[in-house]
Order: sequence, then C-alpha cells, then structure tokens
Amino acid sequence: MGTRPPRLPEAAGPHAGTTAPQQGYGGPPLRLAVIGDSLAAGVGAATHEEALPGRLAHTLTALTGRPVSWRVTARAGATLGAVRRGLLPGLTDPRTRWRPDVVLVAAGSNDAMALRRPGAFGADARRLVRDVRLRLGQDVPVVFAGLPPLTRVAALPRAARGPLHAYVALLDGRLRHVARRETAVFHLPTAGPPDVPGDWFAPDLLHPSADGYRAWAGEPAVGLALRIPGVAAAWGRAASPSPPSRAGRGRPAYRGVPRSAGGT
Repeated sequence: MGTRPPRLPEAAGPHAGTTAPQQGYGGPPLRLAVIGDSLAAGVGAATHEEALPGRLAHTLTALTGRPVSWRVTARAGATLGAVRRGLLPGLTDPRTRWRPDVVLVAAGSNDAMALRRPGAFGADARRLVRDVRLRLGQDVPVVFAGLPPLTRVAALPRAARGPLHAYVALLDGRLRHVARRETAVFHLPTAGPPDVPGDWFAPDLLHPSADGYRAWAGEPAVGLALRIPGVAAAWGRAASPSPPSRAGRGRPAYRGVPRSAGGT
C-alpha cells in the first residue's frame, strides 16, 4: 500500500495586498477580488503572496505597469454554491470602503468530484454572478478561471483520471456557456501545468506548488489584460506588452485566449 499524500493547509499570511506600480505609471490600482476553493485559498503555497492572488497581481503589474490591490476570500473544499452562500461578504472591506473592479472565481473542481449535475452546476454559476452583483450594486466584471485538467494529477487513481477529466471538461463548458450569455462575464481556459520539467505540484500531488501558482498566474493575467476594460487599456500603455513565457522556455503563457476567453 502506498503512502497517503499529506493534507495541506490553506496559505497563510495577509489576505490582501498591493503591488508597486512600474516606473512611469500614475493611475489608480486595479482592485482585484479572488474568491473560490482551495486553489483560490492557496493550498500548496506558504502565503497568499506566493499563491494565485499574489502571483496574479504581480504578473498583471508586470504586464501593464499598473499597481494591483488584491483581496482573497476562499475556503478549501468549497463548491460554487458554497462560495455563493458563504464567501461573498469578503468581496468588500467596509472599514476601508474597498470594492473590486473585477472578481475572479476559481472554483468548480469540488463540484466535479461530487459529480454535480451539469445543469445544476450552470445554474449555480449564474446565481453566483447574480449575487456578486447584488452585493456590489453594479455590473462588475466576473471572470471564471477555467477548471484545470486532471489527466496529470498524480493524487488521483490513474483509471479515474480520464473519466474525471471528461466530466470536468463538461462542467467547464457550462462556465463558458454562462460567459457567453451574461453581460461582462468571462471564461479563461486553464491549460494546466507547463509541459516542461518542474516541481509544479505540492507534496499532496493535487494542488500547485508555489512555482506552479507562479506559472499558472500567467494564464489568467494575460486573459484579463486582453479582455477586461481598463486592464486592456493599461496593457496597451505598457512598455513591454508581450506575455510572459511559461517556465522561461519561451512557451506561451496563455494558450488560446484570443479564440475562447470572454463572454463573446
């Protein structure tokens, strides 16, 4: 019998931060809220700065020059329904009157593990968009991070990876459908770990490592820079708008964005 992978905690450290602007940029920060499950909660990384919110914020600043004020509210094991019912108060900070310009949702894998029916999953996604906007009082862009492929996840039994991968793809198609039908809702496909050697997985063999989050952050960062008003404008003003390479090997940081990302 093999050794059971360890159960890892959520990332520690501050749940909010702000990146420094690049020289020459004098505009206000982009306010980015990240909500979701263990991927948003940074399981596999030591701090949120090293996990998806911090890595995404720093990559956006590198792309656009614009500072990013980020905030994360997440819980390991959360489904889309659990995110909607329990995490939306964390989208804002009443003490500082902080409100997001864009909301990134990283959730859905737990729905797949629970074999949530696709129709019900799509309805949960629509309700989440609705309730985000009811709380914020405006049509803030909502971005669904595509569900990651499971074919290379070593923590899953090999025989289960193919069927689960197909089911994840089916649910991910529901997120794309919601993005096409709803105003200012976007879907950013996730390509998964880079196709080059590296320690992309944490010790549980399920979640990204700190390096894995750094590599993954390039995908949603470029998607946001291409699709979200204000972010795209800042990218156009940046001195070096080329997307970052994956793992320094010259591979595209975000495959397929122009064809399929967004609510078009």
